[in-house]
Amino acid sequence: MKSRAALVFEGDTVLELLTHARTAPKHVSPYGLTADPGPGLMLVKDDGIYLMSNGEPGLPGTNTVNRVVYARGYEALPVDAPVEERMIRYDKVKDAVGGDDFAEFLPAGSFEKLTADGTVRIELTASKMTICIIGGKPNQRTGTPPTSK
Repeated sequence: MKSRAALVFEGDTVLELLTHARTAPKHVSPYGLTADPGPGLMLVKDDGIYLMSNGEPGLPGTNTVNRVVYARGYEALPVDAPVEERMIRYDKVKDAVGGDDFAEFLPAGSFEKLTADGTVRIELTASKMTICIIGGKPNQRTGTPPTSK
């Protein structure tokens, strides 16, 4: 794993996942290890790095069982992609967040300031995760987009 990885997600698609999580009748935690944690997202690393709703029943995906939103540059490749290309992607994902698969719960409240035209930036180190909401509606007084952590 790099000393620091930055994962970027598009605001509009993350909001779709959050809407599902907030309106779902039930919520699951990663690997089902704790009781209903409330609405949120799961940051997952397996074949790519992505966010998904923790709402049950799950939000159906187009090419996946559950709808997922991949981090820019960390999308899963098609199963018929050349082996060399798949190995390059595997190494990129492993370099960013390590070799083990994982799922980490992120409470919906972490995304309160997110707007459809903003982005989510998740910064990871070996010991810390920071969620940054970037962009969105300009500040009416200064005209500059807000940034919050």
